[in-house]
Amino acid sequence: MESNESNTDPGGDHSAIHTRTKTSSFLGRKDSDLKKGKKIGHRRVTDQGTVTYKKTPTSEIQRAIQLGIQHSICTLQQKPVRDVLFRDFEVIETVDFPRSGTKTTPAHALSDFRFRTIAPVAFRSFRDGFQLDIRDYLHSLCSQELRELSNPGASGSIFYITADDEFIIKTVQHKEANFLQKLLPEYYMNLVQHTRTLLPKFYGLHCYQVYQGVSFIVKLIHWF
Repeated sequence: MESNESNTDPGGDHSAIHTRTKTSSFLGRKDSDLKKGKKIGHRRVTDQGTVTYKKTPTSEIQRAIQLGIQHSICTLQQKPVRDVLFRDFEVIETVDFPRSGTKTTPAHALSDFRFRTIAPVAFRSFRDGFQLDIRDYLHSLCSQELRELSNPGASGSIFYITADDEFIIKTVQHKEANFLQKLLPEYYMNLVQHTRTLLPKFYGLHCYQVYQGVSFIVKLIHWF
C-alpha cells in the first residue's frame, strides 16, 4: 500500500550518510570495547553481544533501510523529471513492507515494517544538481552489507558505513529531521543560486517504522 501525506511530523529518531573522511573519530573503538548490557541513548549491547536500537537488532534495521531506499529510488526513477514545487517539500510517501511481500514490494525475512520517503521529488532534484550518478548511489548503499561503526558517540546514535567507504548512515533525533524538512525550501533556493555551495549535501530523508511502533528517520548526507 502506498500513500502520500503532507504536513506530517514523522517523529521518532533519525539518521545520516557521510563519507568516511569525516568519521575517523568513530573508527577507533572495537565492539569488544563496549560493555555488554550498556545502554547509550537508544542503543544497547545485550549480554549476548547483540547491538539493538530501541530494542530492534541493528542488523535488521540496516537491511530494512537498504530495502526501503532501493524501492523508493527505483520507483521515483520511473516517474518523469519535473520542476520542484513548494508542496513537494511537504510530501511524505509511505510504503508498507509486509514479510509476505506485495505487488510492488518483495518478500523478505525481516519483521513487517513501514518506510516513508520525505520530499522525494525535492531530494531527486538535489541529487541531480549534485551530479550524483543514481546507479553509483544505489550500488554504494544497497549492493553490499553495511558495516556498523562500533563507537556510537555520546548520543547513542547508529552509524553505518558503506562497503566502498563512500557513505555513512547515522541516526539522529526527530527534532533535527523536522528542522531539516522545514529548511528544505530555503536549502533548495541556496543550491539554485549557489551551485558551488559549501553546505552539506543532503541526498534523502526517510523514516523506518516497525509495526510494533518503533520508528526513526534515516537522513542521507554526503560530506566532502
